[in-house]
Amino acid sequence: MSVLVDIAKFLLIVTLCNAMTMKQIRSTGKMMRKTCQPKNNVADEKIDPIAEGVFIEEKEVMCYIACIMKMANAIKNGKLNYEAAMKQADLLLPDEIKEPAKAAITACRKVADSYKDICEASFHITKCIYTENPAVFYFP
Repeated sequence: MSVLVDIAKFLLIVTLCNAMTMKQIRSTGKMMRKTCQPKNNVADEKIDPIAEGVFIEEKEVMCYIACIMKMANAIKNGKLNYEAAMKQADLLLPDEIKEPAKAAITACRKVADSYKDICEASFHITKCIYTENPAVFYFP
């Protein structure tokens, strides 16, 4: 499993030279999903609706979201890392969604403080980001 994580990180590093296109983001997202979905034993029917802002409040879904966030380096040492998330947004997002996405991340940065469990915190911050700006929301 760590090999897949290493591959995902390598692909992210390879694309750091320029912001990714949405096509590249979706491609990387598919790979991340292939790692996190079986790891958390969550069905497509429970995670596909996230893209439309439908968040099923179940442990598997919450931990799937946390897994994706870990792979995207938005979680460090078991905690959501605002600075790392902002840096990733700066480096990876296309210009047309970069600032709105960073604004949504900033608006939601304190949401995680209400949750001790990293899966719950990841779930609620992701839900908040969707609510803040559904137009720029993407989640694999």
